[in-house]
Amino acid sequence: MSSAYDVVIVGSGPAGLAAAIHCGNFGLRAIVLEAQDRAGGVAVRARGLENYPGFQKIHGLRLMEKIARQAEKNGVELHTSEQVTNFSSGRKDRVVETRRSMYQCKALILATGDGMKSMGMKWETWLGGGVAYCAECSAPFLKGNDIVVVGNVKDALDEALRLASIAKNVTLVNNGNAIDVDGQTRKQLEKSEVSLIEGFQGKAIKGAPPSKQLVLRRLNGSGTKTLRANMVFVVAGVKPFVSVLRNAGIKTHRQGCIIADEFGRTNIEGVFAAGGCRSTVGDLVPGCVGDGVTVATCARLYLAYGC
Repeated sequence: MSSAYDVVIVGSGPAGLAAAIHCGNFGLRAIVLEAQDRAGGVAVRARGLENYPGFQKIHGLRLMEKIARQAEKNGVELHTSEQVTNFSSGRKDRVVETRRSMYQCKALILATGDGMKSMGMKWETWLGGGVAYCAECSAPFLKGNDIVVVGNVKDALDEALRLASIAKNVTLVNNGNAIDVDGQTRKQLEKSEVSLIEGFQGKAIKGAPPSKQLVLRRLNGSGTKTLRANMVFVVAGVKPFVSVLRNAGIKTHRQGCIIADEFGRTNIEGVFAAGGCRSTVGDLVPGCVGDGVTVATCARLYLAYGC
């Protein structure tokens, strides 16, 4: 048995909760579905956010708790530990399936965060920029810059070769010989002027643009090495939820980010995307919040006028 809503929001990070608050303000019946056991997304890990308007510095967990309470006070339901397993879209209604139930809605907002896995390096996120996961999304910031690509899958090798055509300098760290680099591939790297560092694994990312530092740990023996660049590009594969998106017909980049226009509209009518999952604002909390507000407004217009 399914429950009917005006809007279902998948994800309770800054974008999802901001969208929820404004759906409540618009008088829409809305529900937020969060796979984790608490709301807030990765923002709760930020120890000291210094770029959120109204706060000189605030812990990410405290901020997200405040935003979640505001959404609930606006009449929005919030379900944690409820992972979306599938969704489908008809002419007028969309159906969202979870392990617990099914939800029918007229508009669906996807605010699931970026589609790329992290590598678990210290300070990998929440540094105010300089870390990228999606080449298509970050292309304007990559042109003419020094980039370090670090990854333990073959995709890291492919991305390094692609980025060589737009970046000033590209260095590939194969994260402990996990990438099989044969003779022909080495010739490709040399031809593209991509520097290759082997026998090291990414340990931490420090600094802020325009000078990021990737700290590497030597695998065989002790010692570290530091690389400096304008941006660190992390390639560790896509998250499992990306397959749910693609199975539902949502168009994504190779790296798993949802392709949407400036209004957050995806290729499927009535389905919108906000925040890091479309990677137009990266992982900056204020940007994700603004994106959520925009998409909630567009969803309201869609429900009212079909546009």
